[in-house]
Amino acid sequence: MPKGLTATSEQIVVSFALTETAINTFTSERVDLQLNALDSEVFVVTGVKLDLEPCDARLGGGARIRTASFASISKQDVTGSSLGSGLGNPSVIATAATTFECVDTLAPNLNATQLFHNENSIDTPSQLEYVDIIATPDFFVNVQGSDNIDAKSVQGKLYGYRAKASSAVYASLVQSELLSS
Repeated sequence: MPKGLTATSEQIVVSFALTETAINTFTSERVDLQLNALDSEVFVVTGVKLDLEPCDARLGGGARIRTASFASISKQDVTGSSLGSGLGNPSVIATAATTFECVDTLAPNLNATQLFHNENSIDTPSQLEYVDIIATPDFFVNVQGSDNIDAKSVQGKLYGYRAKASSAVYASLVQSELLSS
């Protein structure tokens, strides 16, 4: 248990799903945790699981084609953030991405296609006591595709528990979270 916090619930699982509002468009949705600010309640994140819809696999027809899908969970709205929605942003808790790349060479006497696929895992290392602490009453789910034919979606679960923070710890967590956006 992090110092300055007292657990007020058992493990909670918060499920979510989000689809891009239009093809290849950054889409974000707020998920309410219903935390009680008057009681200095926070959410201690112990794990995250993101199931990201794979990006489109297309042949290049003589060109280089690269498609991608990206998703993240953040403590603050990262829309328009100069830091973006990757792990370099202190507000971002977890990310997932898939890419598909095709290089189709139609030169004389050479016709080769190379396919590349990459997917990163966001599974939390088991030795961590907690992943992050959410002090504001919500979190954000973000998804975006790149050069896909269909809108992409993400589904997932946020694992954790509610905790009461001391006044000083709560004020520090809220200020840090709000300033990180």
